[in-house]
Amino acid sequence: MTQSKRNPLLVDVLAALGDVSISQKYLIDPSHKQSYFMHGEQDGKNITINEAPNIVSTLIHELVHYVRPTWSERTVRRFTTILIRQLTHKEIQAIYDQYRERRTVL
Repeated sequence: MTQSKRNPLLVDVLAALGDVSISQKYLIDPSHKQSYFMHGEQDGKNITINEAPNIVSTLIHELVHYVRPTWSERTVRRFTTILIRQLTHKEIQAIYDQYRERRTVL
């Protein structure tokens, strides 16, 4: 895609990156505390990102590839969604903690 076809909103959004403070925290959707997490939230110039669900989802996805190497990408995606939906907040946090302890930054 050429830059001339990009939405001007992208320029505004990327320029705002320098204006905000960014923090990380596990966020639970207050309207569905048992089963839903939030990816992030914005309050004025403060943005909080919930890293754990995205990292855990990617990790589960890659682990499914590892344990089922013959499965198609579509099948792996489908089962990743199924498996993520079965995890509790506590389990997602525990898997995320394991990831943080074991990861190697390249």
